[in-house]
Amino acid sequence: MEYIAFIHQEGSDWVAVVPDLNYTSSYGESFTDTVHNIIEASQLYCEDLEVLPKSRSLEVLMKDEEIEHGATPQLIDVKIQKNVRINVMIDTAILHLANERASLYHNGNRSAYIQELIARDAVVGSSH
Repeated sequence: MEYIAFIHQEGSDWVAVVPDLNYTSSYGESFTDTVHNIIEASQLYCEDLEVLPKSRSLEVLMKDEEIEHGATPQLIDVKIQKNVRINVMIDTAILHLANERASLYHNGNRSAYIQELIARDAVVGSSH
């Protein structure tokens, strides 16, 4: 989900704040480092949330009195992946094949391999 971070300089450091994520903040020695750091901090903040907060428009956020005057708005993409452990029954021969393929393409991570297959199938299926 995309959110707007506001970045400003304080001394030699840069500080970023994301108002829509409970004013999550981070800093860095450069603007670019700060953008990377605020994305990471935002992802950590969102990790345990059941529902991600809605993002507000720049026009609405500019009226927020908590935002540092003169801060630069920066659109950030906060990617949250929530994994759920499930119990699945699968034929042993198919499982053996999945393990072989996972070792070739996903460093042995069977879950990653199966997720890729399902995602690929979803894309192919949506084009029909």
